[in-house]
Amino acid sequence: MKQIGFICSLALLTVTLFSCEQEESLNVQTSETESKGLPYQTAYTEYQLKNWTETGSPYLENELDNAAATLKAPYLRSQDGLFKLPDAQTRAFGVNPQQNRFWTMIRLKIAVTGYIKDAVVEAISRIEENTNIRFYNAINDPETDPVYGIKLPNVYIRMALTNGQTGSSYVGRLGDEQYISIPKEAESWENEEELVAFVMRALCNVAGMYNEQQRNDRDNFVIIDTKNVPSYNRYHFTKITNNFYSRGAFDSNSITLAGTNEFGLNSIKLKDGTMILKNLELSNLDKAFLNYFYLPFVARKDTYSELAPVVYDGNNRKLSESERLELQAYLNNGNPTPPTGGYADIVPW
Repeated sequence: MKQIGFICSLALLTVTLFSCEQEESLNVQTSETESKGLPYQTAYTEYQLKNWTETGSPYLENELDNAAATLKAPYLRSQDGLFKLPDAQTRAFGVNPQQNRFWTMIRLKIAVTGYIKDAVVEAISRIEENTNIRFYNAINDPETDPVYGIKLPNVYIRMALTNGQTGSSYVGRLGDEQYISIPKEAESWENEEELVAFVMRALCNVAGMYNEQQRNDRDNFVIIDTKNVPSYNRYHFTKITNNFYSRGAFDSNSITLAGTNEFGLNSIKLKDGTMILKNLELSNLDKAFLNYFYLPFVARKDTYSELAPVVYDGNNRKLSESERLELQAYLNNGNPTPPTGGYADIVPW
């Protein structure tokens, strides 16, 4: 096992890859109109909702291992989407917690077509272009690893099953197949940018990002009024009070921040009463969160941990080539040079 220490800076590196939190000023939005946007819900399992009620967090403390500070099993390939083998120990009583909620590469199975698929591919491209996140097309992969018998996690992108069903995605890696559902009305949606933003937000949730209005300190920046929010949507405004990680100040530009009328009329505004528009791009702090917790691995058939040519640190700074190679050597027992060949066959989206 190799220790990947990214929560603090790597002591073995000659440069500090991850510096202290950077603050970002609020960018107050002054428009008095807001596009309705596609209906969206963040999904939680019954187990997570129970944890949330009892502990203030959907994830328990022992479920918070993450891709940036965990043990990477040397026999796992990056595209397997796992940093550690699931705990196979038999328990007579009690829950079997997930090992972690972050990924190596986010495994996707895309089951949408046409205009919707184009938007999904564009969302993937924008996230990969600006962050360390890498996605892997798992459409032809077996459900389990043929060597180790590991149940491989996947995100299955599909249309919602019924008309009128709200689109949804889960937060973080659940350890099994999970879903991003896109509402059927999106098939007639004319604003491609809003559809792409919908998918980007869902993928950010899958990557482990909570929605910005759930921050523990959100009351210092926004006014929440849920009287017009249906009871089944009010959890979108419930604060995460334990076992969370925040980067920088409250971010009015986050792609995960709810719009003023998204879940109910005037349900959220900035402290000065300004309406919040739905953000259509990743903010700088969205990128910083993803870059802090992820590395851009290259899909290989072997277990060498190869990094993409562009790697960002936790403040969105591109590493120099010497820094990238030093980090790659650290991940591979001192060897900065990938073996010849050994690349996985990439299935086009």
